[in-house]
Amino acid sequence: MSTLLTARVKRYGFDMGADLVGVGNIERWKNCPDLMSPKGILPTAKSVIVCGIHHTDSMIEIGGEESPHIIDSYALQYHMNCHLDYISFQMARFLEDSGYQAVPITASNIWRYRAYKNLNSVFAPDMSHIYAAVAAGLAEMGYSGLALTPEYGPRNRFVSIITDAPLDSTPLLPGNTLCDHCNMCVKYCATCAGALGKEVQGMTALEIEGRRYEFADKNLWRCAWAEHFGLNAELSKPEKVDEAVILEHMEKYGRRGGTIGSCLKYCLPKHLRSWNRDYCSAPIRKKNSAGQNDAVLRSVEENLIADLISDGIDAIIVDDMAGWKARNVDVTKFLPDAKSLVAIGFRDLRPKMGNQTQEYDLINPTYYISQKAVFFAAKRLEELGYNAAPYEGRYPACSEIEACVENTLGEKPMVTTWLATSAPLTPKTEIAEDKVSNLPHDLTAYIRKLSRETGADLVGVASAKRIDELAEQLRPIFDGEKILDARDTNPVFVAYKPEVTERTKKVLTASDYLPQAKSVVVMGVRLPKASVTGTGTTPAQAIGPYVFAQYESQRILELVSLQIVRDLQRLGYKAVAVKDLMGTASTVGTPRGEESDIFCSRFAAIAAGLGTLGQGGFVITPQFGTNIRFMAVVTDADLKQDNLNLDASLRAECDKGCRKCIEACSVQAHRKPVEISFEGRKISFTPVKQTHCDWAKRYALVNEEGFKYIGSQLNLTPPADITVNNLTEALKQHDPITKFRPCSAEMCAVACPLAR
Repeated sequence: MSTLLTARVKRYGFDMGADLVGVGNIERWKNCPDLMSPKGILPTAKSVIVCGIHHTDSMIEIGGEESPHIIDSYALQYHMNCHLDYISFQMARFLEDSGYQAVPITASNIWRYRAYKNLNSVFAPDMSHIYAAVAAGLAEMGYSGLALTPEYGPRNRFVSIITDAPLDSTPLLPGNTLCDHCNMCVKYCATCAGALGKEVQGMTALEIEGRRYEFADKNLWRCAWAEHFGLNAELSKPEKVDEAVILEHMEKYGRRGGTIGSCLKYCLPKHLRSWNRDYCSAPIRKKNSAGQNDAVLRSVEENLIADLISDGIDAIIVDDMAGWKARNVDVTKFLPDAKSLVAIGFRDLRPKMGNQTQEYDLINPTYYISQKAVFFAAKRLEELGYNAAPYEGRYPACSEIEACVENTLGEKPMVTTWLATSAPLTPKTEIAEDKVSNLPHDLTAYIRKLSRETGADLVGVASAKRIDELAEQLRPIFDGEKILDARDTNPVFVAYKPEVTERTKKVLTASDYLPQAKSVVVMGVRLPKASVTGTGTTPAQAIGPYVFAQYESQRILELVSLQIVRDLQRLGYKAVAVKDLMGTASTVGTPRGEESDIFCSRFAAIAAGLGTLGQGGFVITPQFGTNIRFMAVVTDADLKQDNLNLDASLRAECDKGCRKCIEACSVQAHRKPVEISFEGRKISFTPVKQTHCDWAKRYALVNEEGFKYIGSQLNLTPPADITVNNLTEALKQHDPITKFRPCSAEMCAVACPLAR
């Protein structure tokens, strides 16, 4: 075991914002079925790293007071999942850079809803983070089935990373010492679904290294009634709840919306539990320190402001109760004992010109940064003993706060978030300048460095002229091809009601996004190799690691793109972020919605010198093979163009006749090979019939494209000519539960020897 590597892993986790980091040796999962085990996912695994983030106490204590459905500050838990995904993915890259294999697991939303093969569990993730937290020495099990930590009780969310790195294990907790069976979870579960009071089949347990961690064997379909499926918690529930009952009530009553779990809200271990029923109905966690009534230390306030501005926030308004009251904002609406409120705003970076149907609007990374900012600011104040409730800006919205930020910025902000706190903060307003005068000595080098610091593995530059020349060759291949776009007009968890429209593909150039475009910056983020190589082939038969890597690589690319666009605009240039620069690619279905597929910005990546083109039509890089995704930024800055990197050895297998990618396509979507030229060097590739490729991976109508690994039975052979009508009829056959979270892989790319 490596104590030094273990320390570095833990420090990296803490540096990214984890409150808890533990390690379990792989033997602690020996009783786990292969289909849900870390060793089933990575057969060479030696360790599992588990990272946890603590909700701020106020998120739990004041969330759901009026109704479990009215979650208020607790809505920031969705950001917690996003940040745990970030931690998981980045930790895997850190381990890869250290010479080890690693498979990051998503925080949530990839499950097998039903029994799968010999696995009788329902709502089964690739591996349970709750159980992993116990096996990594961070937690014990509570009666409710939640993991309880000595520091925060159940007020944590976890994520796991599987690795073959030889790490030191964290000692296990004794077991059955944190839950005192106070029955608060049972009592208040009745306000959600009653899963801890009805249909409980006694106790079950985790058995790890001679220790036993007991919890209730509850009916997960009943448990999911309101918290997951969003059915009205106040509806009368039958004595037995199963999938059929859920679907029947969904069809009859529709969704009200998710809830804060009462098992979470009303649980705290005895040593952490205190009460103030005038403040909230839930127990209040005893903090390690008590906030002072006098002014917060100046260093704390200055540090808070500096972090917010440095993290990308454009406007900060800090004021006390009186100051906000003058702005028609009652801060106690957001926190009963609030003395101050901090509002933050993010400028609108979306372009005001160009092709509005293709450019990326930067909303996702902007929300991520803004929510991260208020969440971690609130956590810092809580660590000092104050209460702090962060709000993500939409649920609930507050037009008065938004108006204040707009007046401060002088423009409507793209995103507004805020936190209310019992800390008596000094009133202050800060605005980050939107223009800077000191240009970098070497702008191209600056952009490269910025890209890598923000998370890119590869970065290159192509001139707009090179892109234009390439477009001339691509138009005869792609222009005019039929594309069918479908959307589900029904809510989640009811039958798919498709609306399908037809359009034609058009090859785009940099000037379609920015008329004065001079350069295109292309960034690449790799997928962890073990997330790809094990897709559907290891004992766990898991598709989740690939799907997670697929969409989390996009999250990182979005963050990189946002930073590049922002800095270029501040330096006086125009810049536009683009998912698929030349418009020749499509999307793939994931639990996070449609995400860019492996073909996106492929030609831009080659033009920027990042790799060559494989026979399957995707990029091959010298560093990561095919395990990489790309995104681009178009700018009128005149950057130094990179040389092409068309190393013949990269596609040696292709040129010897390898067709594994083409043979792996579940719908035979590939057309005849074509040839294009990069500055005199000819390369052959095989484009796909987009309607057929989309049938399989975008719309998840062919379970061989990966959907079968989470239990999908839908497997429809596409007709020779896919039309609006036959695609509509096919989509209607989607399972009402699993339609919401398709898990598809580009099996052509998975089959490529260079992915392995």
